[in-house]
Amino acid sequence: MRQYILSTSWNSRAHTDGVEMVREITSMGFATIELDFALTARMVDDVLSLVRAGAIKVSSLHNMCPLPADIPKDMASPDRQSLASLDEGERAAAVAIAKNTISYASRLGARAVIFHAGRVEMPDRTRLLAAHKNDPKAFEALKAKMIRERAHKKGPHLEQVVKSFNELAGYAGDMRVKIALENRYYHREMPDVDELEEIYARVHAGELFYWHDVGHAEVFERLSFCAHKDLLDTFIRRLIGMHLHDIIGVIDDHKVPGDGSFDFSSLKPYITDKVMTVLEVHQPASADDIVRGVAYLRKHLV
Repeated sequence: MRQYILSTSWNSRAHTDGVEMVREITSMGFATIELDFALTARMVDDVLSLVRAGAIKVSSLHNMCPLPADIPKDMASPDRQSLASLDEGERAAAVAIAKNTISYASRLGARAVIFHAGRVEMPDRTRLLAAHKNDPKAFEALKAKMIRERAHKKGPHLEQVVKSFNELAGYAGDMRVKIALENRYYHREMPDVDELEEIYARVHAGELFYWHDVGHAEVFERLSFCAHKDLLDTFIRRLIGMHLHDIIGVIDDHKVPGDGSFDFSSLKPYITDKVMTVLEVHQPASADDIVRGVAYLRKHLV
């Protein structure tokens, strides 16, 4: 039977104690967790003690983990320091934080670290675009403007991304941890499909993998930026894990599987024993909701 993993993004913000956070998850029947980006060092150390005691396993970490001490939990974001920043100080700080996450992943026995690659510095209009979905003329005009602006500005940011991951891939190899790039939700974020292919081609210090976020991919399809299937078909050989969550309407994701309109059965050709399947469901979902979501996946996915 396939093992489903739960991301602590579901309950991490409600806890300051990592033991209590994990206890809430294991009471639902999960034996393995993914650590999200809103965990303090104390909470991650709590989890490490549980791993060493054999009480829980950790599949993966989402950079930044642990959260740097100078960032409050309510301000936690994996995009706070951008690996694509044109400010070399910010980029270097982002790399240092990422290396710390990789180091913790090694200590926790985790298989992978998941990364956002950064962003093109421009206003984000993804939600505004979604609001124009029922007005084809306004939708197409805004979409074209977004694409033009991003294409004009992305070049220097892409160079910084390649530089960052050449540093990180080698370090991760030394730590025996796999690192994976996640497809994104907001249009200004990196990487898109073409950028993913270029990054993979230009990072030579070590191996990079692909992490598929189902909700993000479906947002891009529903906004007609990229077909969901194309992402999976293009990067199937690098696919190491998936974030599973449902979506309502155009952009309302991170829902319990079965509570939205995504066809999870479409993922069946891509699910192998090597692909980690992680529920990344957010509040206000309850524990009972998540258990129901797992049952839904077992019926409709595998």
